[in-house]
Amino acid sequence: MLSLVASPQQILYAAQTDTISCEYLSLDVMDRWIILGVTVCHNTLLSDPIIASLWQRALQTGLAIRLFRDEVLIVHSTVQSVFDSIKGYHKKVQEVKDHYSVALQTSLIVHRDRRRFLRGALRELCLLIKDQPGLLGPKILFVWMALSFSRDEVLWLLRHVDVWPSGGGKKNKHADEVIDKQISELLFHMHELRSLVQKYAGVIQRYYSQYVSGYDALALTEIVQALDGLTEDEATIMSDFCADIARISQNSVDLRGLRLDWFRFQAYVSISRSAFSLLDNRRLAVTMNTTVFHLKMVDLLDEMLRETSDLSIYCFYTRQLESQLQQCLQLPSQSRYSIVFAHVCSHFASALHDLCPEERGHVNEKSLSLCNMVLDEIAKETTSVVERLCDHEMHLQEQLSPTSCAKLIEEHVKPKTGKGATAVRAFAMPGEESVRICRDTLTLADKLQTALFELCSAVGASKQVVVAEHIFAPREYLSQQLEHQLTSSLRSLVMAGDHPRRPSELLSALHAHMAVLQNIDTAVNMDTTRLFNTVLLQQTQPLDCHSAETITSIYTKWYLEVVLRRMSAGHILFTPHLAALIPNPEYQHPFNPDQYTDTRELRALAQLLGPYGVKFMSERLIWHVACQINELYKIVNEYRDVLRIARSNFDKPEKMRELLLVLSGDNRDKKAQISSTGPMESVLQRVTIIGEILSFRGLLQVALHDVLEERVPFLLSAVHNLHESSSDHNRLMISEMCAAIGLSTEVDVALMNAVRAQTPQSQPPEEQYAVTCLLFVFIALSLPRLALSPTSTFKATLHASPNNSQCIAIAVVTLANTLFCLHARGDVSERMKEFLALASSGLLRLSDAAGDFELLKSRQSVYVLLEELVKRSPYLSFDLLESCFPYNLIRASYQHCYRSESAK
Repeated sequence: MLSLVASPQQILYAAQTDTISCEYLSLDVMDRWIILGVTVCHNTLLSDPIIASLWQRALQTGLAIRLFRDEVLIVHSTVQSVFDSIKGYHKKVQEVKDHYSVALQTSLIVHRDRRRFLRGALRELCLLIKDQPGLLGPKILFVWMALSFSRDEVLWLLRHVDVWPSGGGKKNKHADEVIDKQISELLFHMHELRSLVQKYAGVIQRYYSQYVSGYDALALTEIVQALDGLTEDEATIMSDFCADIARISQNSVDLRGLRLDWFRFQAYVSISRSAFSLLDNRRLAVTMNTTVFHLKMVDLLDEMLRETSDLSIYCFYTRQLESQLQQCLQLPSQSRYSIVFAHVCSHFASALHDLCPEERGHVNEKSLSLCNMVLDEIAKETTSVVERLCDHEMHLQEQLSPTSCAKLIEEHVKPKTGKGATAVRAFAMPGEESVRICRDTLTLADKLQTALFELCSAVGASKQVVVAEHIFAPREYLSQQLEHQLTSSLRSLVMAGDHPRRPSELLSALHAHMAVLQNIDTAVNMDTTRLFNTVLLQQTQPLDCHSAETITSIYTKWYLEVVLRRMSAGHILFTPHLAALIPNPEYQHPFNPDQYTDTRELRALAQLLGPYGVKFMSERLIWHVACQINELYKIVNEYRDVLRIARSNFDKPEKMRELLLVLSGDNRDKKAQISSTGPMESVLQRVTIIGEILSFRGLLQVALHDVLEERVPFLLSAVHNLHESSSDHNRLMISEMCAAIGLSTEVDVALMNAVRAQTPQSQPPEEQYAVTCLLFVFIALSLPRLALSPTSTFKATLHASPNNSQCIAIAVVTLANTLFCLHARGDVSERMKEFLALASSGLLRLSDAAGDFELLKSRQSVYVLLEELVKRSPYLSFDLLESCFPYNLIRASYQHCYRSESAK
């Protein structure tokens, strides 16, 4: 009935009937008036066999009719109560009961089959019209009929969901079919047809304006000229009508006057004294009705759409709309049609009336909230599927990880014992999920991928949804949900228990998420790059847009409060040889620090945090260094006078022995000094902590530089050239830029700014400078105290000591370059030479006191610090070191350390 290809030879001919305006009348409305009319005028109407037959069909079609909006009338019980009060209507009451039984048994099946037929018919119409929009001209009647019939089925389903009896028994065996899980497909094709009519309205208007002026005008003129019995006014109306439609064009926007002429003519000839009878002039009536229909195709297309496919009834069935949406999203085969529920909200304005303006605000607000809910639910369901796909992709990534590989190797080399020794162990190998025995078998990934593409088709079906003069963008809803999902996933992934996940593992998980999200771009046109930039850039800041912790804040807090704190306690060692932090075997460790600080992990961390995140972490590290410097200043101020005397008398052994006894804070015998915690130990401890922090920051900057060198080599080469070709002053100006790319500079400007910020402004610059000079005197005088601790033993294979004293060299060099640059006196070289002289003098006194082997057995390890100091400082040279301290002692120290470790 609605197929255009059923008669291919007629496909280009205009669809015409003698009652063309009645073809798309609502069956729902006709059933309503038949039931109401017969209920009121049963004596007269039931005597007509045609009306009685229509009455019987209407009663068997359903259980309820619509009165107004969501107000329904339960038909059979109402009619039965009316007929029960009439004497002699017992037989008719029984007929109503029989019709009720038939309706229960057959109406669901009939309407289900109608909806199935309409889904196929509308799909065919949409495909043909999208391919050949010109068919909308001759075949527009098929469109109105299809829309009207579909709208009637939707209305029938909505009002029967709540009124259908839910009791048991044979009569209700089809009760579950009242819920149609495929209603979204019918609604989608209705919306698609409406959109095609609106899109190609110009084609329809041009076709029918030419049809009316080229055919209807000529046919009507011929008929009117042959009419007899018309009065002068009636003849004038008809002749003017024919003349007007002959001059019609597609730009004619208001043809209500012509249709009103036809209604006026019918009123004139309907009076009893009229000599003209329309009943005797059937051809005129048919032609005029057809012409009026054609005129509607020129200026009333929007009204025709409202008349045939208005779904504003959903405004009053919001619970069913939500239920149908959820059912649609749960079926992958129907989820691609879910976007239609958002478009249905745009119909709610049709429920308004000019005589009831107070409803406008409420209805508009309801349409906006429902549209927002629909788009939000679609985006959430899509995000849920994406999340499951990401979990699957992460599982595949974990199978390829070194940890999984190690487990497979362990399983392979494990000795086979017991009864199953001959059997080969079965374990899953990466890639086995891709092996297919049957192409029809769907894996979980296949099902999720199909569901994702179906949902993405729904999101991409409409670029925008216009509701109540508001524009909704479905892709923006999806983008926002994906941003939230990626952010929450990263936040949940970063913490894998008491300790955060290894950076390389988190980076692998992030790549798995990105692979899934990039795959979405093939199904829906979405700015995935903007999505990644938005989320990942937020993760480089301490807080995201929701004021929640980011990867940067979590890792920064953990490295500072856990790793470096354990490092300062001696539980973790810094080894320059391995360029990592390793566990001290003398202590138990809840985690393996080298799995978080080796080159691979720190490069992964640099990729996760980016330059912004690394800068934030470096600032936090530098803040802690500045705090330690302030504590050192306090100790120096306490012993300022003693340090000033020691500075000028370092070449007087007896005097220095007395001063060192005061600075050590311990007047007991040498054996007791091992466990003392005097000022010298405090200075060494804080300088060591500074060196540990700076060493870790150095590893982080090297990792960042390696990553950027791979990502932006041309930009890095430009910065390198600028740094190498600049003067000392200009290097100081661009040092912050160099630090941002992980390039180490001579002066740490970040540390200099942090110290300046924490230094009280009331202190005179000369006094600050004097305290800084005395600080380095104190450090130099304290270095020999390291020989009193057995934890200072230098491990040659690791190039480290158990107390991390090897970090003192980098701390001294960095502090000297920074603090003396802060004072701007240009005497860094002189101060470093002074430090070397003081330190070498104190260490040489250890050689003079070599009689106590137990206390001085670690002096060989302390000698190595001088070489490290000279290597790192640009102001010191080995010639200068040779003049202060024999290099043979350093060479012998290395030999002693290597032999001692190999002997163990």
